[in-house]
Amino acid sequence: MPLLWAMTTSRPRRAALLGFVAGAAYYGVLVSWQLILGWIAWLPLVVSQAAWLGLFGWLAPRLWRARRPFGSALMVAALWTAIDWARSTWPVGGFTFGGLGYTQHANHPLLPLASVTGVWGVTFVVAAVNALVLAIVRLPWRTRRTCWRTALRLAAAGLAITLLPAVIPLPAANGRHLDVAVVQGNVPRSLAADRLLQSQVVAANHIRLNRELAADPPGLVVWPENSVADDPTVDRALGAAVSASIRDVGVPTIVGGIADAPGGAFYNEAFLYDPNGAIVDRYAKIHLVPFGEYVPYPSLFGWVQRYRQGLGDLVAGHRIVLFPVDGAKVATPICFENTFPDLFRRFVDAGANLVVVTTNDSTYLDTVLSREHVIMSQLRAVENGRWVVQAAISGESAVIDPRGVVVRHTGLFVPAIMRYDVPESSARTLYTRLGDWFPWACGFAALIALAVWALRRRRRLPAPPAGEGGASPGGGDDAGGDPTDARRAAPIAGGADPSTLVVLPTYNERHTIERAVRGALAAGPDVHVAVVDDGSPDGTGALVAAIASGEPRVRLISRATKQGLASAYLRGFAVGLDEGFEVIVEMDADLSHDPADLPALLAAAADHDLAIGSRYIPGGGVSNWSRGRLALSRAGNAYARVVLGLPVHDATSGYRAYRAKSLAALIEDGISSEGYGFQVELVYRAAIRGMRIAEVPITFRERAHGHSKLSRAIVAEALVEVARWGIRDRVLPRLKRR
Repeated sequence: MPLLWAMTTSRPRRAALLGFVAGAAYYGVLVSWQLILGWIAWLPLVVSQAAWLGLFGWLAPRLWRARRPFGSALMVAALWTAIDWARSTWPVGGFTFGGLGYTQHANHPLLPLASVTGVWGVTFVVAAVNALVLAIVRLPWRTRRTCWRTALRLAAAGLAITLLPAVIPLPAANGRHLDVAVVQGNVPRSLAADRLLQSQVVAANHIRLNRELAADPPGLVVWPENSVADDPTVDRALGAAVSASIRDVGVPTIVGGIADAPGGAFYNEAFLYDPNGAIVDRYAKIHLVPFGEYVPYPSLFGWVQRYRQGLGDLVAGHRIVLFPVDGAKVATPICFENTFPDLFRRFVDAGANLVVVTTNDSTYLDTVLSREHVIMSQLRAVENGRWVVQAAISGESAVIDPRGVVVRHTGLFVPAIMRYDVPESSARTLYTRLGDWFPWACGFAALIALAVWALRRRRRLPAPPAGEGGASPGGGDDAGGDPTDARRAAPIAGGADPSTLVVLPTYNERHTIERAVRGALAAGPDVHVAVVDDGSPDGTGALVAAIASGEPRVRLISRATKQGLASAYLRGFAVGLDEGFEVIVEMDADLSHDPADLPALLAAAADHDLAIGSRYIPGGGVSNWSRGRLALSRAGNAYARVVLGLPVHDATSGYRAYRAKSLAALIEDGISSEGYGFQVELVYRAAIRGMRIAEVPITFRERAHGHSKLSRAIVAEALVEVARWGIRDRVLPRLKRR
């Protein structure tokens, strides 16, 4: 509450500084366990997390209205929740420790809310209650009668959102019980610094302790993450010892280990052994720890390798795996993965009846990390209505019920066998079904509120001097959207049929690619097509190669792996510029962009630097989208228009035509974003360079085959990048002029 008070009574720049400083203090203490790995591991993490709180501080003053305390409190809470969600996705996969929702892990009347909204709803309640209390304190108490009525309403709202979640019914376990035993073999403290535990001592501890179960076998045994030092299928002596110990007990056993991967790297895996000691299945960790288990963006961060003594290079798995155990389906997210609500949810949504989290926190010794890790599992249990068994190599191991109650746990750095009769369940909570819908709703609400603030502020500003409107950023709502604008770029030499290259990025587009290619070619005899295929497993590349063999206007650019939308377009742009095409077109290969609209787009490009196929001008539209998806798209475009002052209505459209010379100028300094951010970045660069931009109406049709490439990370990146550009180009210059 003091932080909110300071922020909402400050100008945005000062509030952003307050947020960053407060974040540095908060996260600096919260993740102090990271100092065990050195300042090089601790400082970047603290700075990156504090930056998110700085962003909150920059935006929060715009949402607080003293005359509307209730709405202000809810909007500030929505903004906090949306930013906390964005923090969990970016950068390098995100970080979730320190979320306000986790402070309520023992607040059992409030926790049922997580089964509907995930931890994000609990975060919202904590932020909202603090904001409501602040609103009460800041009422103008000189007018006491009015203030008392307002204060009572605000207090009632706070009590309601705190207490009403208690009536949310939690699904009861509806399956059989499975007797689960966790073998906490322990790690000698002298080995804890060996972060991959490349020592036979740890494996020997688990082998020996496991045999104690032979006198009374459970239904399932769990050895934690890294309980064996090497791949037991490669190290035959180790594999034989592990198998013998498991055969002595004679029950299915989950064993955590490091397995060999191509290129001298490793997988972090959980192996499922059958009662005879044979490996029958395995799961490779999907979400690795950045800098701990791998180095993201090696070309940029390769220098940190010299600080990673003892750390191996791991590669990520790619699929959810459920282990069949006596008719049950057991999920085994590994360590860091239980801190990500949506990833954990995917295991349950795939059909897991109970969840086993295997983890190794021994490197962090007696710090609070082990307890924080269990708290994460408490929220995951409530979110998905599942019993969670957390198996930690050196503790704290725990059994958690679907109400978030820890019913059994062990101490740190002690060998132990923790055993419990765990109920299975097939019930699905609303959160399991819908995922992270709540932070998206919060983000949408905050964006709308910020857009309203900006529009009202713009109306209060004096009109610009004559001649300063038009296509520059900050122009009027109709700027740049009319293809018939009198101020045009010089016509392309050669008349109405310029040489054109249509760039089609593809990944698993076999069902639509031929129609897309043929449709583009039909736009004119001087239209060529370049398909950039990222190694599509469905054979898209082979089909395009067959088309190209009989059609000289088609070329295939093959890439071995999926490298992203922006990268694919830049590769196609380079080909078009090198081969001297006059116009270069972006178009989707899934037929969401109708090739029949291409001639109109090319006609507009004849005398504009950039022509955009727009869904949001008269004549344009969208078909087969849900209302939520359409609202999100419109809100994203409104956000870009307001923050950057863009003169277009559809900055995220991926159907567009560039004059080649103009495009070369736009990309000469490189591109910093992906997905929607890539599209916004290019049109923003065109606008600030004074290029002529036209919008042509199109109808966007949702793809009928395959899956959308839209992801939360892409949306989060676009939001952050747009904010960064706005601060850099619009806010800071104004502050300097003052």
